[in-house]
This record gives sequence, C-alpha cells and structure tokens, in this order.
Amino acid sequence: MKKLNVLSLAWKYHPSITSGVGVACEGFNNALSQITDLTVIYPKVTKVQIHEEVVLDAGNLTEKQKKNIWKEYIEHIKNKEYEVAVSLDPYYTVRKPDRKEVSEIEEEHRESDLPLINSDKIRVHKTTEKFLFEEVDVFGESVKEKIFLYVRLVEELAGKLNFDIIHAHDWMTFAAGIALKNTYNKPLVLHVHSLEYDRVGHKNASWVYDIERHAMSKADKVIAVSEYTKGIIEGSYGLSGDKIETIYNAVSIPEYDVEKRNNSGKVSKILFAGRIDGNKGIEYFIEIGQSVLKYNPNVEFIVVGRGEENVQFEDIEGFNEISSRFKYLGSIERSKLFSLYYECDVLCMPSVSEPFGLTAIEAAHVGLPVVLSNKTGASEILKRTPKTTFWNTEKFASIIVSLLENDSLRERVIANNKKDVATLSWKTSAAQALTIYKQLLN
Repeated sequence: MKKLNVLSLAWKYHPSITSGVGVACEGFNNALSQITDLTVIYPKVTKVQIHEEVVLDAGNLTEKQKKNIWKEYIEHIKNKEYEVAVSLDPYYTVRKPDRKEVSEIEEEHRESDLPLINSDKIRVHKTTEKFLFEEVDVFGESVKEKIFLYVRLVEELAGKLNFDIIHAHDWMTFAAGIALKNTYNKPLVLHVHSLEYDRVGHKNASWVYDIERHAMSKADKVIAVSEYTKGIIEGSYGLSGDKIETIYNAVSIPEYDVEKRNNSGKVSKILFAGRIDGNKGIEYFIEIGQSVLKYNPNVEFIVVGRGEENVQFEDIEGFNEISSRFKYLGSIERSKLFSLYYECDVLCMPSVSEPFGLTAIEAAHVGLPVVLSNKTGASEILKRTPKTTFWNTEKFASIIVSLLENDSLRERVIANNKKDVATLSWKTSAAQALTIYKQLLN
C-alpha cells in the first residue's frame, strides 16, 4: 500500500539545546517516517551565513533569485530533510503587548492569510554570522520579517516537493503552513507544543497570540500535546473541541553516553529543569526552597535551563536566603541533563502553565521522583505522582521533604511513575497522527 506523503514544518533537535519542542519533533518525526513518506523542513539551528544580497519580493521570484536561494539558503541535509537559513526561536515571545487593538488585528486577519507579516520585500545584506539562540535578528529587523522570509523560502522549496498533507509544529511555522494550504489546496494540521497563553498569560495577549488563533481557525485539524492544552485552545482561542485532537509526547533517550551516578552524599539535590521565565515558576521554586530549608538544611537546589542573558536571580524575592545552597548551570546538553536525573533526588516542577512537561516524563522514566504543578500536561500521564497548585509552595516543600525522608513513599512514587510513562511511545503518537491524516484526506 502506498504511503502518504507528509510535509513537516518542524524544529530540529540539537544536542546543546535542551528545549522540549526540538526533542519532541525529532521523536515524533522519527516514528512518523516509518509509516509515511515524510519530508521535513527545519529553520536553521546552527550558524547562519549570508554571502550576498538577495531580495525576496512579495511577488514571483526571478530565476536568478531562485538560483541564489537554492545556493545560499536551502540546504539538503539528507534524504527527505531540508534546512532553510532563517534564524528562528520557537520560544520567542513578545514581552510587551503590541500597541494594536484586537479589533485592528482582526481586520488584518480578514484581509490576509498571513497575519501581521505584511512586508513587501526583505533585503538580506552583506556577509555575517549569527547564532539562533543568541536572540538576535539575523534577517531583517524583526521577528515578523524573519517569519515572512521563512514563508518565502518554504514556498520556494515546497514547489519541488510532493506531499498530500502539511503538518506544522508551533506558531512560527503556522504562516508557512497556511501559505502552502492555500497554494496547493492540501489539508493542514497544526501541532501545538506551547502557546503564547502559557508564556505570557491571556491578559498579555500579543500579536503572537493572534497569529496562533488565526492559524487554528484556518487549519483542518489541531493537535494538542495534552488535554490541558486542548482546554486552553478551546477556552482562550475559541476553537471548537471537535477540531482538536490530543496526542501525547513520549520519552526520547539520548543515544550517546549518559553518566549514571546516584547521589550517595549527605546533601540532597532538588532539580529545576526549564526555561528561566514566568510560566515555568522559577519564583515559586525559590520560595519552595526557602520552606524546604526550614525542615532540612542539607539540601542543594540545582537549576538548569535557558534564561535571558545575565539572569539575575538576586532580583527574585527570597533568593538570598537560599543562595548559598543554589547552583545555576545554565543551558546544558541533554546527556548532562540525564546525568542530573540520576544524580538528583527530586524533580520539582511548579509550572504556572505547562503544555506538557517533557522533563517530568524523562525524569519519571529514569526513576527520579517528580513533584508537579497540576497546571501541567504531564500530570495527565503521571496520575499518581504528588502534585499540587503552583502557588502552594508550603505543600510543595512538604511533599519534597517527605520524599527525601520516607523511603517507602519514594519507592512507591518511582514505581508508579515508571508504570505510567511505560504507556507512552512515539510509535503510538505517530499512528494517531496517521489516523488524523487519513480522516482529512477522505
């Protein structure tokens, strides 16, 4: 039987980047490639080199421009995998809401299928070299311009590909997905790994939120990584529930060596793994640390994850009280993250809003006890792990201390969590996606 041709607009996994979306896309697409004829297009995640000026007009490209694009900006990585030289960050968010009123944004939505990306042309100048995760603009002066450029490059590349369905992962790829849907009249599936709602909250909704909402209204189906995220899409984005399907992520174990060593010292280690921003709950973690130290002074708090340049933990209330027991390791490679899972005693995830929480699933898989906020998708998988509301820091602390001091409780939590995550697999997730594709094509 002939396999379906699927075009995936995804995020590439890189060993030095521990963001969940890249890991999830790799695991999902690896499994999907076994049951479909899959082609993947990634934004650039390594150095971006620009050698000469190219103008990407809103209209048709000239043959010269097309040749320059294929020479400089579209890389054929390997069979069925391509990379376009646009530096994008899947976790970018607008920290300050756009000045435009919602009514103005809705008017733009009616006028165009590429909301807020209305540049007539993008000029790429001179030779330069930048990194994606330094939060710099490589092309143009704004993220909107870079997304426009990404759309143009994907359109050029797609013209030489054969596909039955389009699968776009997270908001920066959504505009390109809509453009392809309109051009080729193919079904569009949007995969939501995170939302602007999670990053800044509905009250601070920006133009990113409006792109997400507009794209979902145009999609044929939306995949949410948890029922929690599905509920937010229904309640805060106004999408009908019958248009949304939940497909859980699974565990991806690093293929390279992981140093497995248990913490046999007298100091217990509490791990926080995630971006250093509001929705991950770093402020609540520090408050939890204060309470834990009242019960058990022989505790160390380990924090890993990307943060803004020169993260100032000192500015967080209560930090000075735990600073002597606090270590920030920054962004680390996944092999080191898995080594920390074996080395630490508890993973603490006091997320304010967490679409899934891949680190919780990974930790549970290797036997690290997990204490969760109930505002996480992972809590739907780890049904029996201790959990509470993110703001109840005293309860978080009490649970952590119990896990450190009560061996039978700790062993029971570890055993239950391992059973719960054993039900997950990328093969199952990919099979669910294939069912959705077939339903749309029929």
